Amino acid sequence: MTSVPEVTVTGIRYWIDKPEQLAQLLATSRAYSIADPSGQPQQPDEVVVFTCREEWAKNPGELRDALAEAMGAGAGPAAGSTVATGAVAPVEDRLVFTVEEAAQLLGISRSFAYEAVQRGDIPSMRIGRRILVPKAALERFLESSSG
Repeated sequence: MTSVPEVTVTGIRYWIDKPEQLAQLLATSRAYSIADPSGQPQQPDEVVVFTCREEWAKNPGELRDALAEAMGAGAGPAAGSTVATGAVAPVEDRLVFTVEEAAQLLGISRSFAYEAVQRGDIPSMRIGRRILVPKAALERFLESSSG
């Protein structure tokens, strides 16, 4: 059976407290979409697309962090935050990178990084039209490549 390269997950608010259950579905289901089973109407800002589903299935903690990041993507800074509205946290404090930032960190070209994401070599997630590379997944990728 061929692996489905991307999976759309709807109802982030539902799944954020159930990362183990979502990880299990990512591991066992070959569906292109995993919906919130609560029956609530789908909200457009609660949709995320994951690539490398097998990697996400192995890491429910990172999955939960990615969902939390996706929920906070349009929410603005948290109370007491030192980051101004519209500002981006320093690279070392962020949980995700853009593909361009990942390319820069890896020392590869932007186009090669996008090709690697498309092939599934670099684990990524899609939020709307944005493609993000989780920091922990990138670190794991580097550790497994240097062995």
